[in-house]
Formats: sequence, structure tokens, C-alpha cells
Amino acid sequence: MNDASHKLIECSWLRRDLGSETSSCMLLQQLTRLTDVQECAVSHDACSACVKWYPPSESNLNPVVASLLYSLCRKITHNDGMPGCSTARADELRNLALGSIPNDYDATPVTEYVEAQHNTNITDIADIVPRPSHRYGSRVREWAVAVTSAPRKQATLDHCLESLIATGWQTPRIIADGDVEISADWNHLPITRRIPQIGAWPSYYLTLIELMMRQPHADAYLIVQDDVVMFQHPQLRVYLESILWPDRRPGIVSLFCSRAYAQLDSGWHRLEKNLVWGGQALIFSQEAAIHVVSDLQVVRHRFQGDKGLANIDGLIGEWAFQTDTPVYVSSPSLAQHIGHVSSLWQTPRAFINRSAADFAGNSMCIQRNDLSQGGTK
Repeated sequence: MNDASHKLIECSWLRRDLGSETSSCMLLQQLTRLTDVQECAVSHDACSACVKWYPPSESNLNPVVASLLYSLCRKITHNDGMPGCSTARADELRNLALGSIPNDYDATPVTEYVEAQHNTNITDIADIVPRPSHRYGSRVREWAVAVTSAPRKQATLDHCLESLIATGWQTPRIIADGDVEISADWNHLPITRRIPQIGAWPSYYLTLIELMMRQPHADAYLIVQDDVVMFQHPQLRVYLESILWPDRRPGIVSLFCSRAYAQLDSGWHRLEKNLVWGGQALIFSQEAAIHVVSDLQVVRHRFQGDKGLANIDGLIGEWAFQTDTPVYVSSPSLAQHIGHVSSLWQTPRAFINRSAADFAGNSMCIQRNDLSQGGTK
């Protein structure tokens, strides 16, 4: 590896081995305690792949470091231990590594979802996500949009804002709960800061109320969490205005469709069970917004100690189910969860049900135009 290639990778765990053309991963060395750091040598390709994920730590490995650790532990075990690391420790670390290696369908770093969207030039989004057979109610003309953000190890806010603006929402309000670093590039956007940090659910609840108080005549209230990237088609907003609302009773539409709710048939589907995975990008009708913030059980959730700080999607999902408020999701998903590290917990990652099985930006499922036409009513 030459010096120029080293400059392309910034990693606090990377150490250039003097007198050689290789580098060592000091995180691998710290985990295994191997005395010979040359055993922890890593290739430039591995480093390049690693930095596309979230920054790894001893307690929170990313998939690349986990794979490297797994291979190194197999070598240690094969050699009946190596100086600094016994076979027993190698077996323990190998189990740790296995828990951090996602299934093949989840092994996609953030950049793949952000930079590799190949469907953004299609003429009509309905070619991927067919419109419902009917649209009900008055057409959405005024939006109130906010992005909720909190301190996190993996920076995703820029990606989220860029995707929102590219799809038609030019001035989303940034809700910064705590000491959130916001790039000067976004100084032109409205910003609400909550200091000190009050927690995910309290901030979300106040965000919905703030949007309603600032824009009481909005037809739709969209709240997006900062670890989401939208399908970056320039007509996404226009497309959504053509399908809202897909039910006689305007309710909630989720732009993120968890793997748990993936459907074989492309289009819009009403959930027949509680929403558990999917608070990342929700659109509330005015009616739904008013009723959810005034619901007694929703208000009381905050008084449950630490439990009252989280569970955004579960709480909204339970409220919607109990009140028979329709919740619709799209298949493929119109948003992807890219936050591999939670702002609340240390270990949850955007794997399995925390990610979309099929994302419109990367989907290979293209419908024929004559099958995707929807009417209005």
C-alpha cells in the first residue's frame, strides 16, 4: 500500500507497519491481544470496505472487522493458540464476531444505498410502486416536514437531508435533540434545538406538535428520522401527492417498509397488524396527527421511566391498531434505514427487520406502465 492510498483512509485503528507495505488493525490486536501485530495485518481493500460502515469499537464491531476477526480467530485456533491469545479466547471472540456478521442480504454499507440508486431516471415511480386503485380525500397541497436528529457515532444527517431535498421537500425543519453537529451547509434550513437532550419519543412527540402549531393548515405531516435515505427520484413528492390518501379514512403512510412487512406484490398495502418496525419515515394526515397527540395512552407513555424515552414506532403502531387508523406501507420501500448504529442503544443495527428487504432505489422489480395506472375518487 503506498502513501497516497493511506491518505484516502482515515481510521483511528489503522497503523502503518514500519519498513513494510502493509498496515495493521489495532482493533484486532486489542481484541486478540496478539503480541505480534503483523498477525493483524489488513489489506487496503479491507480498510476501504470498513470505512463505508459505521466506526467499529471493541463492543460494537462492524461487519468488515467482524469478518477479519473471525478469520484471525480460526487461524489462532488452528495453531492451538498464538502468543497473547489462547484458543479459549479465540473461541470467545469468534462467537462475538459471528454475532456481528449480517446475512448476505443485509451486508450492504450505507454508501450502496446512498450512491447506487439506479432507478432515479424512470419516468413514473408507479412503474416500481403501482398506485392504489383509488385515492381518497382532498389532494395534499401543503406539507409540514421535519427531520429528527440525535447524537450518533455514525453521521447520517447529511445523507438524509440531501435525499429529502432532492425529492421535492426543499425546507425540512431540523430537530436536533441534544448536541447534534449540523454542517454549515444547512444553515439556511429552520432548526429547532433541544438542550439538554430529552430523548427519542419526547422529541418526536414535540416535533409533531411543533409542526402542527407552525403549520396548522398542512394537509400532511412528514417526520423523518435522520438515519434514513429516501428514494432519490425528483418526482417522489409529486408521486405521493397522487396517491394520498389510499384509504377512505386518511391515516398514516410509512415510506419505510421493514423486511417484516415486505410483500410479494408491488404496491401499497394496509398493515393488518400493529406497526412495530417502521417509525423512520411516517406521513400523518391532519386528522391522524391531531388524534395521536391528544390520545391519553400516548401521553401517558412518557411517564413510564426510561421506557417512556423510546418505542416510537411501537407506540404509534399500537395507537393506530387500537383506533382502527389505517397504516399503509409501500413495497418496494420508498426509504431505506441506513443507520447501522442506533442513537439510543449501543448494539442495535439496521439489519434484518430494521432494514427494507427491497428498496425502490435499488429494486429490480419494474412494473409495466399499463399495470400501474390508478384512479382517483
